[in-house]
Amino acid sequence: MKPLVIAFALAMASQQAFANSGSINFFGQVSSGTCAIEIIDPSTGLPASRIYMGTVHTAQFKQADDEAANRAFGLRLTPGGGCILLPGANARVTFTGNYGGAGASGTLYALEPGGATGLALIIKDNTGTPVDNGIASKQYPLYDTKPTDMLFSAAYKAIDRQVTAGFANSDVQFRVDIP
Repeated sequence: MKPLVIAFALAMASQQAFANSGSINFFGQVSSGTCAIEIIDPSTGLPASRIYMGTVHTAQFKQADDEAANRAFGLRLTPGGGCILLPGANARVTFTGNYGGAGASGTLYALEPGGATGLALIIKDNTGTPVDNGIASKQYPLYDTKPTDMLFSAAYKAIDRQVTAGFANSDVQFRVDIP
């Protein structure tokens, strides 16, 4: 298996700029594999530099396990230019939270410390099945002659009865394993 490691930020925040302050988000990627992976917006098919989760209200989380702000994203693997995929090949994607696991069993993705509390990020595959932190996803069949879009979604998930307001960012690494 050739592991591909690419960092990407699921930048999910409700950010405010004040009169004399603001923020600049710097982001990029480093690839160690021969196949380039792009993060895409599935509705447009265009590359996305980050996934914007929008602003949600604490009232949307009435109890633990409530979810809000479901956002689709995809990972596009394109053969060619040194990326050779065998006919019938499959890939699995492993996501790992930079801030560790969250939730009772650690299968969710922790948010950046210092922001909203009682929340985590959940990532699901294209069938709606959760992809646990650090565990490989289901197999995605790969095209050997055209781009393959591996589709996922992310949402905020309450891990406590009480959710508090604050920024809600998470950084998640991913690795795509292909034969």
